[in-house]
Amino acid sequence: MAIKTAEYKAKVKELAAATNTIKNLNATLKYAEEKAGQADKLVAELEKEIQKANKEVEKQGKEVEKVKTKTEAAEPMTKEEVDAIDIIIDKADTPSIVDVH
Repeated sequence: MAIKTAEYKAKVKELAAATNTIKNLNATLKYAEEKAGQADKLVAELEKEIQKANKEVEKQGKEVEKVKTKTEAAEPMTKEEVDAIDIIIDKADTPSIVDVH
């Protein structure tokens, strides 16, 4: 009978250890589910930001195309045209403190 009691106690101990392992695994699963939920929310937020950025890029791309279209036929100014630009300042807002002599 002592042998049966010892076997019984060993099985009870083994069962208690298995139950404890199951509890720990369940807690780990719950934690993993919570973290997965948080990750899903972050991914959804990131996808929204990416969509927003893509719309902005598309908008900027359209603006760039408008400017390209406007300036497509434009030619650079010649040296004569640049030299002909009047760069003389008639009246300065503040007096110059630098002596240019």
